[in-house]
Amino acid sequence: MARVLREVRLRRETSRVNLSAVLNLSPATVTAVIGDLLEQELIVEKRAATSPGRGRPQMMLSLNADARRVAGAKLNDGSITTAILDFKGEIISEGVAPFSERKISGDTLKAKVDEALDTALAAANLRQDQIDAFGMGVPGFIETQTGMCHWSPLLAEGPMNVRAILQQRLNCPIFVDNDANLATLAELWFGLGREESDFLVVTVEHGVGLGVVIDGRIFRGGRGLGAEFGHTKVQIDGALCRCGQRGCLEAYVADFALLREAGAALTGDVSALGASELLDQLAVEALEGIEIPASIYRRAGRMLGLGLANLINLFDPALIVLAGERIRNHQLLETEIEKTLKANAISVDRLQTPITVHRWGDGLWARGAGALALDGLMEMATDR
Repeated sequence: MARVLREVRLRRETSRVNLSAVLNLSPATVTAVIGDLLEQELIVEKRAATSPGRGRPQMMLSLNADARRVAGAKLNDGSITTAILDFKGEIISEGVAPFSERKISGDTLKAKVDEALDTALAAANLRQDQIDAFGMGVPGFIETQTGMCHWSPLLAEGPMNVRAILQQRLNCPIFVDNDANLATLAELWFGLGREESDFLVVTVEHGVGLGVVIDGRIFRGGRGLGAEFGHTKVQIDGALCRCGQRGCLEAYVADFALLREAGAALTGDVSALGASELLDQLAVEALEGIEIPASIYRRAGRMLGLGLANLINLFDPALIVLAGERIRNHQLLETEIEKTLKANAISVDRLQTPITVHRWGDGLWARGAGALALDGLMEMATDR
């Protein structure tokens, strides 16, 4: 049943005949599954406007947008963003709750999620009990099966069971995942991964994340702690990472790594600038060709290129999607990435793996968080 529901979602509108052919299922099996999904009101059917041949037009199947409503949230540096989505994954409303702390406690997390969700609910004229599931994305080491966060650069405490904390406020199923997997779900459901069964999403912002899609499903590892690309090592005894180890990829590429060097690299008095302003100024001076800022980005590009080469050699993906806040400065990294890939990625009998930059903006995380909740709901519905 889950395969049929996912295929209907992927195709947006399809027929029983198409489902039978694509999924290699007998017409009788497809009819039985569709009957169950129609009974649960998870899908709807209507006659096609035209017929491919003689006879009556086909009955077309699609997700029922009104079947469920879900909410998703992401913990960012300085805010929690939320979105409410319908069962087709369309955003109904959004909300934001800012905070000033560099790291927040479990109590603050709970309060800020509540604040952001209340804003989104009010905008949609909905009550909290009308939300059928909730997805939460957190940067760090997340055990998806339990909702346990073993470490996050934005949480003051650890380990912290994020699911248990949110369950104190939300009376619905809660799904917690690493924030990079939110971006990957957004690509899988709505973006460049819709037509790919095997691809990778690399996010670059406050950390460096990775989402791995194999045969149309996200790979998370035995406990959901896998794909920690930012903490693969690119230099023995190298720069200190926030995780406490040395030589991690994100210790050279992520926001905190750039900020660590920005103060000494920038010209003029930058003492009054905040983190975001420092990063913007670093990029501006690098684009102007000022040597020290430009060299910081060149090194980041080499390190990211080395990491991407390792991913290509490990996974042979059909596509790599680059996303995240720092990717808006991709032009500062691009040359070094390409040179390093050419020198280190295995090339046998085909062109290099396509690497595409996808600038979603905030909608990436909002739709990904909602997709996490929708994905969990679909699993629950089809397990009946």
